[in-house]
Amino acid sequence: MIHLLYSADYELFLGGISQPEESVLIEPTRHLLERCEQLGIPLTLFADVACLWRYRDLGLERFPELAEAQLVAAIRRGHDVQSHLHPHWEGTRFENGRFLFDPANYLCGTCAPDPKTRQLRTRAWLGRAATHLEALLTPHAPDYRCIAFRAGGYGLQPEASMLLAALQELGYRIDSSIIPGFSLHTAVQQVDFTQVPREGNYWLSPEFGLDNPAPWGQGLFEIPIGACRFTTPERLAVRLPEALRQAWGILLNQATPTTRGTPCNGGATVSTSAAGRLKRAWWRFNALMNNNFQRLELGTDPRPLVAAFQGHLRASSYQKGQERPLFVALNIHPKGIDTRHLDALERFHATLWRHHAGEIRAITFQQANRLIETLRSDA
Repeated sequence: MIHLLYSADYELFLGGISQPEESVLIEPTRHLLERCEQLGIPLTLFADVACLWRYRDLGLERFPELAEAQLVAAIRRGHDVQSHLHPHWEGTRFENGRFLFDPANYLCGTCAPDPKTRQLRTRAWLGRAATHLEALLTPHAPDYRCIAFRAGGYGLQPEASMLLAALQELGYRIDSSIIPGFSLHTAVQQVDFTQVPREGNYWLSPEFGLDNPAPWGQGLFEIPIGACRFTTPERLAVRLPEALRQAWGILLNQATPTTRGTPCNGGATVSTSAAGRLKRAWWRFNALMNNNFQRLELGTDPRPLVAAFQGHLRASSYQKGQERPLFVALNIHPKGIDTRHLDALERFHATLWRHHAGEIRAITFQQANRLIETLRSDA
């Protein structure tokens, strides 16, 4: 059986916002939840609660109140909410829609020069996140527990063992931060998942780190965000239509949806001259065609998602009818979606349920935890 966990990082843009918080996060999430309910999909929201703490520290109550009301409503309607941590919010300054912070504070593993201080801060943040969510949600769902974690920016590194130890000590049961094969190094991120196991699911512990599975039942259960590398024929079939569409849109200077904010790495100034458009179109076409890596991150075209899902099954050595279930997550960032994404989600879901009829189901992380506990007790 394949258990697909539809999930969303419930967060603002980290570099700044150009619209009110309601437009950036609350409304897109409302539309996402509504579409998921129409499709019979339970969604797990990984809530960036440190952002809510910072808003309240600065006396800005409206956004946290709206966000928490939405999380409560989601739980009441059968969805799930789990922990997503961006620790840099603790010292972030707000200036005219921009969020300014020291890049060294973006990750738990770099948040202080001293290892002991990093450990204490990480443990405090993770404990506060779980306590916050349980205090908010348990009155509306008595069996609710904060049992799953996704690192902000997928930042389990550096100091992965320190972070895993803190999660384990505080009662977290599942991690969903890893994208197998993914690597990204920026001013704030230090992600390298190129050596992680490709077993589909495995256990993580401080003693074995990220690259070696722990003994069965020891540590945290990893439910990765699905990913694969395309073969050349797959890349041509999947990338070419989208590459042509995007390049043509740039050449015609077609309007794109108004951005709601900027990422923490900023963005380049875009030239709209004919020469500038030609250069951008050529760069974009080549960037897409030369990229053979795809993760299960919702976009506007369902074809890469379907191909990535099938590739993830192959890489995980999944066999139809196998005794051990496979758990895999798809991720969504509501702050960046519109109706095109929701339509792609619907087509992706319909395609998978047609191709894998009878062997796939959509579940939450709470439901996954109950299944995993059963597997652990039976082992």
